[in-house]
Amino acid sequence: MNELRSVLALGMILLAGACSSCSSSAPGSAKTSAGAGGVDGAAAQEAGGVSGATGDGGKSGGDDATAAGSGKGVDAASASDTAPQDATTDGPAADSRPGSGEAGGVPPGTWPPVGDYGAHGPLATVRDTNTGPGGAYDIFRPMALGPSPRKNPIVSWANGTLFGVSSYQMLLDHWASHGFVVIAAHSQSTAGGATHKAGIDWLVAESGRSASIYFGLLDTSAIGAAGHSQGGGATIAAGANAPGPTGIVATLPLMPILSFETDMTIVMRQTAPMFNINATMDNRDPTGAFANAIYAGSNRELVQAAFIGIHEDAMSAAMLAPTLAWFRLHLMGDDSAKAMFYPDKTCGLCQNPAWKQVRYKNTP
Repeated sequence: MNELRSVLALGMILLAGACSSCSSSAPGSAKTSAGAGGVDGAAAQEAGGVSGATGDGGKSGGDDATAAGSGKGVDAASASDTAPQDATTDGPAADSRPGSGEAGGVPPGTWPPVGDYGAHGPLATVRDTNTGPGGAYDIFRPMALGPSPRKNPIVSWANGTLFGVSSYQMLLDHWASHGFVVIAAHSQSTAGGATHKAGIDWLVAESGRSASIYFGLLDTSAIGAAGHSQGGGATIAAGANAPGPTGIVATLPLMPILSFETDMTIVMRQTAPMFNINATMDNRDPTGAFANAIYAGSNRELVQAAFIGIHEDAMSAAMLAPTLAWFRLHLMGDDSAKAMFYPDKTCGLCQNPAWKQVRYKNTP
């Protein structure tokens, strides 16, 4: 009996020792995200639609300043030292070292190849809130910029009339995860292209400021502009160097509304290739008048594709792959991305049943 008690006591001691070394939490995905953005509940309709749109100046900017969480925003200067509240990482916990979160074996100065343009990229991302000129912008970017000699291309974003920055978060974060630095104005009155110019000018200046986290790490020769609805019209304005030159080399208006623009000559004064996305059931452009005007007036390379959907589908996951491919092609020199758009009839979009029509003008 004493021997049995001894064996039982020894078993209890061993069991207690083993449990004391167990982790208090099970391992799991390190991915955190501020959310897919979604469509603002208040944004079910854009005031005025197509008719009477010129009478609606849109809401004044800044409603999105606190949408990322705390409202205080991320301190961009310390983003490489600590993981901020809006960081998104895939796989292991975020590493702030240059090139962290990225597949190994990528040659210096190049970007990782992409097998699926709709998939989240290899880079951990961060959203810096209330930054840029006047603190009136958010920036979506890789947590670790560069590393040198590689430089991050710039993309400027313009909102639609009733949609804040968070409505487009899934799209903007997608671009950032592939290496782009995306600056998005809070304003929902973006017509004329001024918000594009201010944001781009600010980032270009930061790339030359020695105390900036962007110093020497932005490719100021690879600048794109994109926007939705009123912001799509603003993107066309910026592509015509309105209100002034920005160095834009590729534009991407989604479901653009031109009624807010006072100068209709912007369509025929484009300085960069354009990928114009329309929606077949867009109640802001029910007859396709805006899409046809853009096609008829374009004087530069134009790929115009009609998505089978509605105005708010600019926020859908279907936009991730083609928009990334366009910017990879023109801002990163990714020749593989060309297959998404060319050649006619056999391109990726041409054969995708979610898209009704792809048409071209001034093809290279």
